[in-house]
Amino acid sequence: MQNVQTITWDEIEIANARAAEFLAAEIAETEDEAFSMAISDTQVMEWEFDDFKEQLKAILDDISPEGFFYVEGRNMGWRHLSGHAEIKADNAECYIEKAFPKTAEWTFRGTYDPVKKTLDYTIYHHDAPTGEFSTVIAHSG
Repeated sequence: MQNVQTITWDEIEIANARAAEFLAAEIAETEDEAFSMAISDTQVMEWEFDDFKEQLKAILDDISPEGFFYVEGRNMGWRHLSGHAEIKADNAECYIEKAFPKTAEWTFRGTYDPVKKTLDYTIYHHDAPTGEFSTVIAHSG
């Protein structure tokens, strides 16, 4: 039996890890300086985001090789709405564009069950600081 897989996108977590590297290598003198350097390192953030999208694409491809998804959401936005959507997405960017909130900054924490082929995730952002909850399964299209 395969284990549940976790997937995360958290810019602060990435910046903290990078800041720790700057401090350990004595590139920065203080934690504040190290964090400022890390959060400004757009190239590393782009690489990390590319890795996140590759991982998300692999999960989505496993759920539905045809790219048809049924997404159920709860606690969405400042009004805490619930709903569902049928989404066609050929890649992670397309899925993010169609299923994620339209905001510049968000944090994603998800778990993928390869046996059930379900992705459960929470997205945190300014309109949902306690999180929006979604479940993704294959849709017949």
